[in-house]
Amino acid sequence: MKRLLLAAALATVAVSATGLAEARDNHRHDRHDQKAERDYWKDRQKAERRARKDYEKAERDYRKAVREDEKAYRRWARGQYIPVEYRQPRYYVHDYRSYGWDAPPAGYTYVRPDPQDDTYYMIELASGLVARILGD
Repeated sequence: MKRLLLAAALATVAVSATGLAEARDNHRHDRHDQKAERDYWKDRQKAERRARKDYEKAERDYRKAVREDEKAYRRWARGQYIPVEYRQPRYYVHDYRSYGWDAPPAGYTYVRPDPQDDTYYMIELASGLVARILGD
């Protein structure tokens, strides 16, 4: 009888130990599956952030290009102000006598903002105020 009880006890322990090992393996697989799912979602969120950044950069670049195109075709009227970037020496017209123009008054200069356009402006250097439009 003792042997029978001992055998039954050992069988019970063996079965429960196998069950524990399987439960432990299943738990490992569950943790692995959960980690894989977390990694998937992290990677997906990272890809979405990267795509959003790329889109925003492309949008900024496009808007900048549009502004530059608008600036290239921009014309100013007398009394308006030319932006600061056009009040630099590279836009000055130094050979104004070849155009038959008089020297600009002190504090003024002639500028040609767009080399493809034959519109010249006499501007006040300090403020960029357009005093005259020439070459239309």
